Amino acid sequence: MSAWRKAGLTYTQYISVAAKTLRSALKTELQTPHVLGRGHSEVCFTKYQKGSPVADPKPLSK
Repeated sequence: MSAWRKAGLTYTQYISVAAKTLRSALKTELQTPHVLGRGHSEVCFTKYQKGSPVADPKPLSK
């Protein structure tokens, strides 16, 4: 069994942690906003009824 699975992580969570660790380990001159911004994502939710959107997309909150 994989170490990440033993730790109770999904594969997506494992990859996310690995990517954050790698970005934080970069030399200071390589830690540009472009590189550090790759870990940010935006997700919206749209409610559908009978195949058509009922409302405008709303951002998901934590």
